[in-house]
Order: sequence, then C-alpha cells, then structure tokens
Amino acid sequence: MAAYDPMEELGFIHDKQLICSCIGFLQTNNSTRDICTKYIRDGDRFYDLVSRYEEIVSYVLNRDGRSGNVMREIPPFLKAFGATDYGVLQTCKESLRLMPQAEHVMNYLTDTLPTFVLTTQYEHQVLALSDALDLPVSVFKNSTLCLDDYDMKRPEGRSIREYAGTITALRMPRNIYRLNTPVAMDADDSKMITILDNIMDSKLKNTESSSLMDASLPLGSNEKAYSLLDIRKRTMIDFDGTAYIGGDMNDYQAMDLVRDGSGLALSFNGSEFAVHGCNVAVMSRDCTAAAVLVAEFYNEGIEAVFDLISNWDRETLRKRDCPDRRLMNAMLAANPRKLPEAHIVDQDNVTEIAEKSDKYRTKLLLSNY
Repeated sequence: MAAYDPMEELGFIHDKQLICSCIGFLQTNNSTRDICTKYIRDGDRFYDLVSRYEEIVSYVLNRDGRSGNVMREIPPFLKAFGATDYGVLQTCKESLRLMPQAEHVMNYLTDTLPTFVLTTQYEHQVLALSDALDLPVSVFKNSTLCLDDYDMKRPEGRSIREYAGTITALRMPRNIYRLNTPVAMDADDSKMITILDNIMDSKLKNTESSSLMDASLPLGSNEKAYSLLDIRKRTMIDFDGTAYIGGDMNDYQAMDLVRDGSGLALSFNGSEFAVHGCNVAVMSRDCTAAAVLVAEFYNEGIEAVFDLISNWDRETLRKRDCPDRRLMNAMLAANPRKLPEAHIVDQDNVTEIAEKSDKYRTKLLLSNY
C-alpha cells in the first residue's frame, strides 16, 4: 500500500499548474522591437524584417533549430550601435506596457497554483516585467543576453552597421503563408532569405561577434517544449493538470503537448500558429478572462472549461456558480459592453479562429506604436 501522506489528505498537494508566455497576455508591447528601435538605425524596420526572416525559415521552410534565433542574431547589431546592458534594461523599463489587470491577474494566479513564465525575451525584459508585476525572477525562464562582456573593434562594428543598412533597405514582404498550406515563395521573401542567409550564416560567423551570438541562448519553440517537460518532471504534475497560456508562434509545440494531454492549452490573443496548437482561444483587451478560465480548470478540469465557454453570455455568467465570484464579477465589470471572445477550438473552426485571432493580436500590439 502507498504511504499515507497527511499533506495530500489535507489538500496541500497541488495537482494543477500554470505556464504562460508574456506578449499579448501580460504585456502589449514587444520589448525586443523597442530595444532595436532605440539603438539600431531604422531599428523597428530592422526587427520586423529579421523576425519575418526567422518565421519563414522556421515555420514555412521548416529549417530545424531556427525558432527563436532572432534573439541570437540581434545582439551583434545592438553592440555595433553602442547598446549596453544597463541601457537595454532602462529601455525595457521605459517601454513596458502592461495588459490591463495584469498585476491583479498574476497575483491571483500565483496565489492559486504553481505558476511559471516562459518567454523568448531577454533577462533585461524579464527584470522589468517581474518588477512591474511584483513577481520573483525565479518563475521566469528566458533567452540570455550579455553585451558588456564582449568587446567589438571599430572595423567590425562598422561592417555590422553596414549589414544592418543592407537589411533595412529590403522591401518588407507582404505575402501571408498559412500553416500546413503549400505555396510558392514570394519573390521579395526569396530575396530577403538569400541576403539574410548570407549575413547571418556566413558574414557574422566570420567575425568575433560569433562568440556574442553563441552566448545568446534563445528560448525558441523547442526550448519552450523542453522547459515544459522539465517543469512536468520537477512538479510531477502531468499535462492533464497543466494550463498553458500562449500566443507567440513559438508557443505552438508546448501548447500542442498540453492540448493532446487533455490540459488547458489557451491561446490568448494568439498568433495563427498559436491557435493551431490550442483547444481554447480568447481575444480580449484585458487579461481577466484568462484568470476566470484557469480558475475553472483548477477547480473542475478541462470539461468544465468547455462547458463555461459553451455558456459564455453575460446573463448566464452573472448567475453561474463559479470558483471565484469576485473574479467573475471583475471580468464582467471590465467588459461592460462586450465580453471577451472565447472559443472552443477544433479541426472544423481552427482556420477561421486562427485568422481572426492573428488580426486581433496584430492590432493590439501595433496600438503601442
């Protein structure tokens, strides 16, 4: 017979956990884009082009191990334009835009169940976010960056600044690629990929900046999935007891694991790829709805979440028996005219919801610029 555990009998052993990402859920700005804008000439355009390049080679051309590489490729350019670790940290603090109710929601969630944050952002961004939300840095896992440990000679810096100019001179491709849909590569995308392949995989690797790139460890889609598996191993809470709130492209693999394991894979203001990995999708300008759904999952499980969404109207929610009436009332009060959109996602509606959510996410993030 199994040993008697009095703590478990008293209900002090958690059987649920939460893992979440940041952009679109906790914050509405992209801190990496803000850093590029601050330091690199035409940095917003530079970031958008490099991000598109990495998205295409990772998710359209399916090159292994490229997801999240944008966080590895940006540091030499930041260094060449004079960025320092202190300056980057200050930029992150100044540019941070929290989602409405983010601090209240995270305080509620961390008090309710074990909570972890996986983000592709650098530790500078994590420090700014953890301070704003009053969260311990220990709950975060992130990409790494250390600019001050590396010296860059003037000729190398000049060359890298020229590479940045070559990138920003490119035309921004506009073709939209759908997940798992074969399509011919756009001419502008083909040109961009050829030029950036040459810069990122050839020219930069032949400079001393390659050591800075090697030291910048990105938390891409594979790393997020491995981190999820590591958390499961440490907490001994399986996927059916895991809620994952994601929205980035690189959340897809982790969310797919949770969804297939009968957990709550919640796309919150998610990109098209994130929605394809979820079983629930929410579009909202404040994050209280996520707390409502996680609370339902924590108390009753995934089927109760599906039932809640199936009865997602104001009158029913006002009268419904729920785990935390104050939390539910807070969500209703925060959305007096229209409730956040909440959908159960399946094979029949995933394409439609993914397209709608991606447009909503783009509009939400662009509202900061």
